[in-house]
Amino acid sequence: MSNDNKANLKPRHGQPSTSQPHKRGLLLSFIIFMVWVAGIGLLLSLIACQPNQPVVFIIGMSSL
Repeated sequence: MSNDNKANLKPRHGQPSTSQPHKRGLLLSFIIFMVWVAGIGLLLSLIACQPNQPVVFIIGMSSL
């Protein structure tokens, strides 16, 4: 092997250096997922926490 080839050899361990855009995409996907979860939670809480309609029972004194 010549000295020119030895100078160009670089060890490649672990992930490639192009992992930064993947991390941004993963963060964006996580944020979108959390927005969906929060939206569904808000809709369910609006449905579940509806005010009850009070029902008034009038009992006449003659029926006792």
